[in-house]
Amino acid sequence: MFLRFIFAIFLSFNLFASEGDFAVVEGVIPISMAEVEKELGKKDVYIFDANVKEERIKYGYLPGSIFINTAEWVDLLPNDKNSKIIFYCLNRMCYASSDAALKAQKLGYKNVFVMLDGIQQWIISGRPIEKGGIKPLVKSHDISSWNDATDIKNYTDELHKNLRFGNLPACRDCHGSSGVIGNLANDKANVNDNCNSCHKEVKAEFSGSVHDKMTNPREKSPSCSDCHNIHDKIQLTSLAVKKLSDNKCGSCHEKEQMHYHETFHGKAMVLAKDGESKKIAACFDCHGTHNIHKPSNEKSTLFGEARVKTCEKCHEGSNENFASFIAHADHHDKDKFPLLYWAYVFMTGLVISVFAFFGLHTFLWSMKLIYMSIKYKNEWRAAKEKMHKDKVKIKRFSTLHRIQHFFVAASFLGLSFSGLPQKFYTAPWAETMINLMGGVIMATKIHHFSAFVMIAVFLSHIAEVVYNSWTKRDAIRDNNGKLSFKLFLAKLFGPDSLMPRMQDLRDVVAHFKWFIGKGERPQFDRFTYWEKFDYIAVFWGMFIIGFSGLILWFPEAFTKILPGFMLNLATLVHSDEALLATGFIFAVHFFNTHFRADRFPMDMVIFSGELSESELKHERASWYNRLKESGKLDELKNESDSFAKYFYFARIVGFLMLFTGLIFLFLIIYAYLNVLL
Repeated sequence: MFLRFIFAIFLSFNLFASEGDFAVVEGVIPISMAEVEKELGKKDVYIFDANVKEERIKYGYLPGSIFINTAEWVDLLPNDKNSKIIFYCLNRMCYASSDAALKAQKLGYKNVFVMLDGIQQWIISGRPIEKGGIKPLVKSHDISSWNDATDIKNYTDELHKNLRFGNLPACRDCHGSSGVIGNLANDKANVNDNCNSCHKEVKAEFSGSVHDKMTNPREKSPSCSDCHNIHDKIQLTSLAVKKLSDNKCGSCHEKEQMHYHETFHGKAMVLAKDGESKKIAACFDCHGTHNIHKPSNEKSTLFGEARVKTCEKCHEGSNENFASFIAHADHHDKDKFPLLYWAYVFMTGLVISVFAFFGLHTFLWSMKLIYMSIKYKNEWRAAKEKMHKDKVKIKRFSTLHRIQHFFVAASFLGLSFSGLPQKFYTAPWAETMINLMGGVIMATKIHHFSAFVMIAVFLSHIAEVVYNSWTKRDAIRDNNGKLSFKLFLAKLFGPDSLMPRMQDLRDVVAHFKWFIGKGERPQFDRFTYWEKFDYIAVFWGMFIIGFSGLILWFPEAFTKILPGFMLNLATLVHSDEALLATGFIFAVHFFNTHFRADRFPMDMVIFSGELSESELKHERASWYNRLKESGKLDELKNESDSFAKYFYFARIVGFLMLFTGLIFLFLIIYAYLNVLL
């Protein structure tokens, strides 16, 4: 009793949590449970259960209801379009019943209703239910004594066994006489002829298609049973039919499937659960089902204006540019897709060159610091202790800059979390990560939200730069009070600017000499060359990743101006630049700022906004001397240690971010090793 009570409360919570019109779809006519109860058992009234198999088994079903969560479920509908048909599913949050009702209405059924409350509220109200899983609606024949068919466990398939209307097929309708079962079953022409004898509408569509043997006698043409499961032991639901079709089509069209999987639709299809896959464009959504023709054929769903209409089924507002997107583009094919090929070469070269340079830079720097910490152990320890105990702090970052950095870091982790499983969709961990986010659709929402936050922070920084430039414009006026371009350039590339200058190149050379013991350790100014690289990379990344991401986010809008192949180009550069960004941040940037031996385990300056005076003298002597000479050093000093009360909280947040980033870095490396090995 107690468990039943808890279960009832749980169901009630689901119901009340979903109060309102969450599952009401425009055009759907709702019907109350009381009205449905009156209709039970009446002639020409049919109740359809749109729940998934597991829910039907777990909760039961309305008496006499027909399970429709099967492939080609429309064949289970009555022939009489005036029949009263009622759909239901789990609860008010479930859309499956409303979707099915709309489909029935489009097929011409006039009396279509949806019981919005679903099976959960039906149970709570104490109304009768039936249980027993999914029972075949026609009795299966025991053919275990047939010598030629002892491996067949069930003579029916998941569609035919649920038919209530029309003539039900027997074994001989498909196989003919028992004496030639094997020959007929293996003869594709006979299989197709037998299927066509009942499915005449399908025969008309299939005739003349690329799969019709009469059209392509020299090509390997599939039979009906190659695409449609026969004697299937596994429950095939409408939720899983798209994933099944992807596998079926890919078994013959391997190259096309490979390039399809490189698109967003294809990656989502691989990663999505059965329930989500129905919302993703599969092969037959674009190419058709039985009426597949070459795109050059005017009968094709991809010919001319028909291509635009095909795209419009999912992408409202599509035009010719959008429809010219290359669905199976191969960026390795220089002859057919030269723009994509050279973009791929450029992005690959960029990724390799950046990681090669900074990989060497990181390795040499880490070895040098480890060597110094061992050789000068006492001096090293004394210097670190001095910097740690120094109570005189120098302000380096403003409060606004710290807030901006936090949200950039948080949004970047969100983008990585939701984007990496799509980039490495074949990795063993990809599906698990997608499931942690609640599926492909939720992962996409997380990605979009994170992108919105990052773009907002980036724009706030641009606004800050413009504002500061305007308020400090007097600094670039000449003696006559006019704005001076020469002074502007001096300010833009001055020591307090994040723009690169010749001194940065000299610092790079001097730093490498110190790495290998050929020179003294260089002293840096306010911003080091690696910090400037990080800063400039943000602008490059926001242009490449941000702009390409917006194109992919709003493809219909952008293709009103841009040609369709830009969607292919955006997909390629967005993916590769994102890989460069994530790998660089989690490996190089983390080392430069936190994992160096003289900073390990974490540099807190980005959280506190301050660094000690001893640390400033040690690494940024050039800036320290300039501040001292100009008299601005005292303005930046802070001896109150106001950050102390936030120290441990900031440290926990920082370590969580670092740890998350390192996990992502490990997953990237693991994905590549999994492919190579």
